[in-house]
Amino acid sequence: MEKKKDRSGGPISPAEAVSFAERKLLLSDETLQKDGYTVMPDGTGYVSNTTRMTGVTPEMIDWYIAWRGLAPQNYAAVNPEKHISAVSMQKERFDDEDLTGAEKYWDTTQTVIQNGPMGPCTEYVNFKCPSDVGFDMDALKSGNTAGLVCARVYAEGQPPQAGPDYFVCHRMIKTDGGIEIRSGYWIGWTVRYGKDYKQLPDGFCMPPVFAMEILMKNRQEMADLAGVLPGLYAKNYT
Repeated sequence: MEKKKDRSGGPISPAEAVSFAERKLLLSDETLQKDGYTVMPDGTGYVSNTTRMTGVTPEMIDWYIAWRGLAPQNYAAVNPEKHISAVSMQKERFDDEDLTGAEKYWDTTQTVIQNGPMGPCTEYVNFKCPSDVGFDMDALKSGNTAGLVCARVYAEGQPPQAGPDYFVCHRMIKTDGGIEIRSGYWIGWTVRYGKDYKQLPDGFCMPPVFAMEILMKNRQEMADLAGVLPGLYAKNYT
Protein backbone atom coordinates (compact mmCIF):
# COMPACT_ATOMS: atom_id res chain seq x y z
CA MET A 1 0.00 0.00 0.00
CA GLU A 2 1.30 3.43 -0.92
CA LYS A 3 2.17 5.55 2.06
CA LYS A 4 0.11 8.72 2.38
CA LYS A 5 2.14 11.80 1.63
CA ASP A 6 3.09 13.85 4.68
CA ARG A 7 1.74 17.41 4.36
CA SER A 8 2.86 18.51 7.82
CA GLY A 9 5.53 20.71 6.30
CA GLY A 10 9.08 21.77 6.97
CA PRO A 11 11.52 23.73 4.82
CA ILE A 12 10.30 24.05 1.23
CA SER A 13 11.78 25.83 -1.79
CA PRO A 14 10.46 29.21 -2.99
CA ALA A 15 9.30 27.47 -6.17
CA GLU A 16 6.88 25.42 -4.04
CA ALA A 17 5.40 28.52 -2.39
CA VAL A 18 2.60 30.83 -3.54
CA SER A 19 3.83 34.40 -3.90
CA PHE A 20 1.89 37.24 -2.34
CA ALA A 21 1.02 38.62 -5.77
CA GLU A 22 -0.47 35.23 -6.70
CA ARG A 23 -2.34 34.60 -3.44
CA LYS A 24 -5.63 34.22 -5.34
CA LEU A 25 -4.31 30.83 -6.45
CA LEU A 26 -4.97 29.53 -2.95
CA LEU A 27 -8.67 29.52 -3.83
CA SER A 28 -8.09 27.26 -6.80
CA ASP A 29 -8.58 23.56 -6.23
CA GLU A 30 -6.09 22.91 -9.01
CA THR A 31 -3.33 24.60 -7.01
CA LEU A 32 -1.46 22.20 -4.75
CA GLN A 33 -0.72 23.98 -1.52
CA LYS A 34 2.41 22.42 -0.07
CA ASP A 35 2.74 22.88 3.66
CA GLY A 36 5.99 24.30 5.02
CA TYR A 37 8.00 27.51 5.23
CA THR A 38 10.58 29.31 3.14
CA VAL A 39 12.24 32.65 2.41
CA MET A 40 11.25 34.10 -0.96
CA PRO A 41 13.69 35.68 -3.46
CA ASP A 42 12.58 39.17 -2.34
CA GLY A 43 13.62 38.37 1.25
CA THR A 44 10.09 37.93 2.64
CA GLY A 45 8.80 34.78 4.33
CA TYR A 46 6.11 32.31 3.38
CA VAL A 47 4.26 29.75 5.50
CA SER A 48 1.56 27.28 4.57
CA ASN A 49 -0.25 24.91 6.91
CA THR A 50 -3.28 22.61 6.65
CA THR A 51 -5.44 21.70 9.66
CA ARG A 52 -8.37 19.28 9.71
CA MET A 53 -11.03 20.08 12.31
CA THR A 54 -13.55 17.36 13.15
CA GLY A 55 -16.98 18.55 14.26
CA VAL A 56 -16.22 22.17 13.31
CA THR A 57 -18.21 24.27 10.82
CA PRO A 58 -17.30 27.51 8.99
CA GLU A 59 -19.99 29.26 11.04
CA MET A 60 -18.19 28.24 14.24
CA ILE A 61 -14.93 29.76 12.99
CA ASP A 62 -16.59 33.08 12.09
CA TRP A 63 -18.38 33.17 15.43
CA TYR A 64 -15.21 32.38 17.37
CA ILE A 65 -13.09 35.10 15.75
CA ALA A 66 -15.61 37.79 16.71
CA TRP A 67 -16.41 36.26 20.12
CA ARG A 68 -12.80 35.87 21.26
CA GLY A 69 -12.34 39.66 21.15
CA LEU A 70 -15.14 40.36 23.64
CA ALA A 71 -13.17 39.45 26.78
CA PRO A 72 -9.60 38.32 27.58
CA GLN A 73 -10.77 35.01 29.04
CA ASN A 74 -12.44 34.02 25.76
CA TYR A 75 -9.12 33.77 23.93
CA ALA A 76 -7.41 32.24 26.96
CA ALA A 77 -9.97 29.41 26.99
CA VAL A 78 -8.32 27.83 23.93
CA ASN A 79 -4.92 27.46 25.60
CA PRO A 80 -4.58 29.03 29.08
CA GLU A 81 -0.80 28.54 29.11
CA LYS A 82 -0.08 30.34 25.82
CA HIS A 83 -3.08 32.64 25.27
CA ILE A 84 -3.28 35.67 27.54
CA SER A 85 -5.94 37.85 25.90
CA ALA A 86 -7.53 39.12 22.70
CA VAL A 87 -9.54 42.34 22.94
CA SER A 88 -11.43 43.88 20.04
CA MET A 89 -11.42 47.64 19.52
CA GLN A 90 -14.91 47.39 17.96
CA LYS A 91 -16.83 45.10 20.34
CA GLU A 92 -20.18 46.65 19.43
CA ARG A 93 -20.16 44.91 16.03
CA PHE A 94 -20.66 41.53 17.71
CA ASP A 95 -24.20 42.50 18.80
CA ASP A 96 -25.22 43.98 15.45
CA GLU A 97 -27.94 41.61 14.25
CA ASP A 98 -27.78 43.05 10.72
CA LEU A 99 -24.27 41.67 10.23
CA THR A 100 -23.37 38.14 9.16
CA GLY A 101 -20.89 36.08 11.17
CA ALA A 102 -17.92 37.18 9.09
CA GLU A 103 -19.05 40.80 8.87
CA LYS A 104 -18.91 41.02 12.65
CA TYR A 105 -15.13 40.92 12.54
CA TRP A 106 -14.41 42.56 9.17
CA ASP A 107 -12.72 45.94 9.66
CA THR A 108 -12.11 45.26 13.34
CA THR A 109 -8.77 45.13 15.14
CA GLN A 110 -7.90 42.91 18.08
CA THR A 111 -4.99 43.39 20.47
CA VAL A 112 -3.69 39.84 20.95
CA ILE A 113 -1.23 38.91 23.71
CA GLN A 114 0.42 35.49 23.82
CA ASN A 115 3.16 33.84 25.81
CA GLY A 116 6.09 33.39 23.44
CA PRO A 117 9.57 31.87 23.86
CA MET A 118 10.82 35.17 25.32
CA GLY A 119 7.73 36.05 27.36
CA PRO A 120 4.48 37.87 26.53
CA CYS A 121 4.30 39.32 23.02
CA THR A 122 1.65 41.59 21.51
CA GLU A 123 0.23 41.71 17.99
CA TYR A 124 -2.51 43.83 16.44
CA VAL A 125 -4.71 41.75 14.15
CA ASN A 126 -6.75 43.77 11.65
CA PHE A 127 -9.39 41.57 9.99
CA LYS A 128 -10.47 42.53 6.47
CA CYS A 129 -13.19 41.65 3.99
CA PRO A 130 -11.50 39.40 1.37
CA SER A 131 -12.50 41.70 -1.48
CA ASP A 132 -10.59 44.57 0.17
CA VAL A 133 -7.32 42.62 0.19
CA GLY A 134 -7.19 41.16 -3.29
CA PHE A 135 -9.67 38.28 -3.39
CA ASP A 136 -12.63 37.88 -5.76
CA MET A 137 -15.87 37.39 -3.83
CA ASP A 138 -17.51 35.71 -6.84
CA ALA A 139 -14.67 33.18 -6.93
CA LEU A 140 -15.22 32.54 -3.23
CA LYS A 141 -18.88 31.72 -3.83
CA SER A 142 -18.40 29.62 -6.97
CA GLY A 143 -15.85 27.08 -5.69
CA ASN A 144 -15.83 24.76 -2.70
CA THR A 145 -14.47 27.46 -0.40
CA ALA A 146 -16.81 27.75 2.59
CA GLY A 147 -15.15 30.83 4.05
CA LEU A 148 -12.00 32.94 3.97
CA VAL A 149 -10.53 34.77 6.96
CA CYS A 150 -8.06 37.53 6.03
CA ALA A 151 -6.01 39.67 8.39
CA ARG A 152 -3.14 42.12 8.48
CA VAL A 153 -0.96 41.50 11.53
CA TYR A 154 1.33 44.09 13.10
CA ALA A 155 3.81 43.10 15.78
CA GLU A 156 4.67 45.27 18.76
CA GLY A 157 8.36 45.57 19.59
CA GLN A 158 11.59 44.69 17.83
CA PRO A 159 13.33 41.41 16.91
CA PRO A 160 13.95 38.99 18.45
CA GLN A 161 10.96 39.74 20.72
CA ALA A 162 8.76 40.57 17.73
CA GLY A 163 8.94 39.40 14.14
CA PRO A 164 8.07 41.34 10.97
CA ASP A 165 4.50 42.34 10.16
CA TYR A 166 2.63 39.88 7.97
CA PHE A 167 -0.56 39.02 6.09
CA VAL A 168 -2.55 35.83 6.71
CA CYS A 169 -5.53 34.09 5.19
CA HIS A 170 -7.35 30.94 6.32
CA ARG A 171 -9.39 29.17 3.65
CA MET A 172 -12.16 26.91 4.98
CA ILE A 173 -13.28 23.86 3.02
CA LYS A 174 -16.11 21.57 4.13
CA THR A 175 -15.15 17.91 4.56
CA ASP A 176 -16.91 14.80 5.83
CA GLY A 177 -17.42 15.40 9.54
CA GLY A 178 -15.91 18.87 9.71
CA ILE A 179 -13.73 21.32 7.80
CA GLU A 180 -10.19 21.71 6.52
CA ILE A 181 -8.40 25.01 7.04
CA ARG A 182 -5.62 25.93 4.65
CA SER A 183 -3.57 28.76 6.12
CA GLY A 184 -1.23 31.00 4.18
CA TYR A 185 1.18 33.55 5.69
CA TRP A 186 3.22 36.16 3.85
CA ILE A 187 5.74 37.64 6.28
CA GLY A 188 6.86 41.12 5.30
CA TRP A 189 3.85 41.78 3.04
CA THR A 190 0.54 43.52 3.65
CA VAL A 191 -2.18 45.48 1.81
CA ARG A 192 -2.56 49.24 2.16
CA TYR A 193 -5.37 51.20 0.52
CA GLY A 194 -6.12 48.21 -1.68
CA LYS A 195 -2.53 47.82 -2.97
CA ASP A 196 0.13 45.24 -2.13
CA TYR A 197 2.85 46.71 0.07
CA LYS A 198 6.22 45.13 0.90
CA GLN A 199 7.09 46.10 4.45
CA LEU A 200 10.62 44.72 4.52
CA PRO A 201 13.29 46.99 2.99
CA ASP A 202 14.82 45.94 -0.32
CA GLY A 203 18.01 43.99 0.17
CA PHE A 204 16.94 42.58 3.56
CA CYS A 205 16.57 38.81 3.76
CA MET A 206 14.43 37.57 6.62
CA PRO A 207 16.01 34.83 8.76
CA PRO A 208 14.17 31.54 8.10
CA VAL A 209 13.64 31.07 11.84
CA PHE A 210 10.89 33.72 11.80
CA ALA A 211 8.90 31.77 9.23
CA MET A 212 9.54 28.51 11.05
CA GLU A 213 8.26 29.98 14.32
CA ILE A 214 5.05 31.19 12.67
CA LEU A 215 4.49 27.72 11.20
CA MET A 216 4.93 26.09 14.60
CA LYS A 217 2.67 28.69 16.21
CA ASN A 218 -0.06 28.12 13.63
CA ARG A 219 0.08 24.35 14.04
CA GLN A 220 -0.29 24.63 17.80
CA GLU A 221 -3.02 27.26 17.75
CA MET A 222 -5.11 25.48 15.12
CA ALA A 223 -4.76 22.13 16.87
CA ASP A 224 -5.83 23.69 20.17
CA LEU A 225 -8.80 25.41 18.53
CA ALA A 226 -9.92 22.22 16.80
CA GLY A 227 -10.04 20.45 20.14
CA VAL A 228 -12.13 22.99 22.06
CA LEU A 229 -14.20 24.93 19.51
CA PRO A 230 -17.26 22.62 19.32
CA GLY A 231 -17.59 22.78 23.12
CA LEU A 232 -17.05 26.56 23.28
CA TYR A 233 -19.63 27.11 20.58
CA ALA A 234 -22.22 24.88 22.23
CA LYS A 235 -21.73 26.59 25.59
CA ASN A 236 -21.52 30.24 24.51
CA TYR A 237 -23.38 30.65 21.22
CA THR A 238 -26.78 32.32 21.65
